[in-house]
Amino acid sequence: MNVFRIIRIPDLATLTNAILGVSAMFMAVMGYFQVAILLILVACIADGLDGFLAIHLENSPIGKYLDSLADAISFGVAPIVIIFTMYGLEYTYMIIPILLFYVICGILRLARFDNKESEILDFEGVPITASAVMLSTYLLMNPKYIHPYVLMFILLLLSILMITTYPYPKFRNIKVLVPIFILFVSLIVTTILFQELGYILATILFILMVLYLESPIMKIPRQYYRD
Repeated sequence: MNVFRIIRIPDLATLTNAILGVSAMFMAVMGYFQVAILLILVACIADGLDGFLAIHLENSPIGKYLDSLADAISFGVAPIVIIFTMYGLEYTYMIIPILLFYVICGILRLARFDNKESEILDFEGVPITASAVMLSTYLLMNPKYIHPYVLMFILLLLSILMITTYPYPKFRNIKVLVPIFILFVSLIVTTILFQELGYILATILFILMVLYLESPIMKIPRQYYRD
């Protein structure tokens, strides 16, 4: 089977996601932490685009597996590399086990998702993409609110929630997806051009992610996020 002949348009978005994740790691190693974090957010947009295209266009037989591999790179490995390059030398013995636990839980979450045979309305456990968004927005907030111990707590919380069976909304409604896309793009642009406004938007998106984590408790009616 010639892999290049079976690739479809949604797969190109998936591969872009993976490339952005690897690029984020390169930027982190070179010390461009903010650029690395923004690339994670751009990878989230590519991941959302690939899901949207997969619904409306022809899929390839390998698309499902490509998506999980790309997500493991961009939202599993890349965030822990960024965080390690930022805090690893100072908090080595505390942060390394937590980072490894996060990536293990993320991989298990993706493997469980791939193993599901039935289509359900909700995600089972927090999606790894949502975990990466929460970590990224926290790191893009005003530095005075960022503390390594808080970050480690968030990592542990996300790790556990990824492997739980709590139902989390799977947003498909275009009326929900468009505002999310606009918020992501606005955050990326303002962080680059207007740092203070970027702090505000990062805080807003972080709070929205906290609300998302609480969604199993709030029991959001499905009509607000399904087609």
